[in-house]
Amino acid sequence: MKRTTILFLSILLGIISLTGCPGSRSVRERADKRNLTYGMSVQAGDVLDPDTISILEDNFNLLVPENTMKWVNIRPTKGFWNWSDMDNMVAFAQKRKMRMKGHTFVWHQQNPPYVYSLKTREEAIALLTDQITSVMTRYKGKIYEYDVCNEVLNEDGTMRDTIWYKTIGPDYLDIAFRTARAADPDARLILNDYSNEYAGTPKADGFYALAKDLKDRGVPIDGVGLQMHLMAQDPVSEEALLENVRRFGDLGLFVSFTEIDVRVANPLTAEKEAEQIDAYSKLMEIALGEKNAGSFIMWGFSDKRSWIPRAFPGFGFAHLYDQNDKPKPVYFRLKDIISGKKAK
Repeated sequence: MKRTTILFLSILLGIISLTGCPGSRSVRERADKRNLTYGMSVQAGDVLDPDTISILEDNFNLLVPENTMKWVNIRPTKGFWNWSDMDNMVAFAQKRKMRMKGHTFVWHQQNPPYVYSLKTREEAIALLTDQITSVMTRYKGKIYEYDVCNEVLNEDGTMRDTIWYKTIGPDYLDIAFRTARAADPDARLILNDYSNEYAGTPKADGFYALAKDLKDRGVPIDGVGLQMHLMAQDPVSEEALLENVRRFGDLGLFVSFTEIDVRVANPLTAEKEAEQIDAYSKLMEIALGEKNAGSFIMWGFSDKRSWIPRAFPGFGFAHLYDQNDKPKPVYFRLKDIISGKKAK
């Protein structure tokens, strides 16, 4: 081989070693390039497991605690705060320059007994404001956004009759959001719910009306969360979803897809998997394509540790990784879309 050829190859290899090959970028780097918040819910042990850590580092730029910050776990008794798991999770995200999302303060589930024993408006307000202020003050500047209030509506779009609604009244939402804004003025504040994705349905329209009322009255709400726990057999209604996303944009609110999973009825077949891939793909294209969207957060990454079979008997296979924590075809389809390749 001629000396000039050897010299050229050496220079070329040196450039590649310094700059990297364009196709070698991780999914996370591709998401960052698209300004896509690409997130995943995690459990306390996930940030300690080397195999899971590798998956999280390579793929996601935002983490959300699936259960760690819920009231029963972070404050199981009124006088005891269990900070360690949440502290570890926040430190993990900071070290890797990942954003952290808080989930959640107001919910009708996973509360300790002392919450359900509240009797008066005054004691309920005092406890709620103390909870929000204590958590958000501790993590001020470290947690990027919060699901302040979660699942506050019934299926018909009316207010859910929770402990907070019973003791405080409908203005508990105002109190929660105003307390959150005071505790950390820079954190993004979200109203989150499920089955609220399609304009024209009772719950989605009720959710829109609630968010609009809060916004119109000056309550400091920054965005809304559409959880997106979907079934593969039900095609995504793109028109109704786009109408919903855009009407929140008209209010000045961003829209986050906050808890995405697409479950499949047993047994898994190629046809059902294709339906699932199509659903994930359409959601990703909308998240990337709408100016007030751009947040795609999934509720668990692996079928091995999925919550779906427990919550929805007869269903499973809802996530990007299989029972052996190996990426499935849907993983690669989303990777292609994030990279700018259209779904087939």
